[in-house]
Amino acid sequence: MVKKTDGTTELTQALVLLAQKFPKKDYNLITSVMFALKMGVNYGYKAEFDPAMMADAKYIFKLHSNTQKTAKIFKLKLVKGSKDANVKL
Repeated sequence: MVKKTDGTTELTQALVLLAQKFPKKDYNLITSVMFALKMGVNYGYKAEFDPAMMADAKYIFKLHSNTQKTAKIFKLKLVKGSKDANVKL
């Protein structure tokens, strides 16, 4: 475990978010890639500062994110009969 700091780091916040949103298999893939990046693997990007990675990340998110809200469908049950004489089914 890493030495404790005074507050939660951005890395810890990102790991918590990933843990909440992804199943274990996907979480392991993402954290493995994060570790590889930290250890120097460049995945085809320049070893030094390369903003193309962030542009690619934004583009991939735009392409694959589900930005449309899904409608909630409720199944209603028809109940025959009523105590009110004015209600007709």
